[in-house]
Amino acid sequence: MNIQPVEEELFFDWAVAGLSPDLTEVEAGKLPRGAVVGRNGFGKTGYEICPPSGAETYMFTVLALPKKLSPGQGLDPSALRKDVLSAAGSVGLLALSYTRG
Repeated sequence: MNIQPVEEELFFDWAVAGLSPDLTEVEAGKLPRGAVVGRNGFGKTGYEICPPSGAETYMFTVLALPKKLSPGQGLDPSALRKDVLSAAGSVGLLALSYTRG
């Protein structure tokens, strides 16, 4: 997610669910088996992260759940976030800044 809300809403640049807890890496340009991709803040199913110029800060959220959820392709990331936070109880966050030069 972008840390700056758009129209007072969280802006998701990419949403992926269904990752196995046994996963140790995600290869560039490939999604692991079982992964499903949600709609981003532009309403498209996929990845869109690249500021036109300058810097942006993004928040990566990783959650381990005690039970399996079954989101489908094109999921609504805001709705899934609510379900996940309710089930998880705790969250891991990582903030990174990206500068296009």
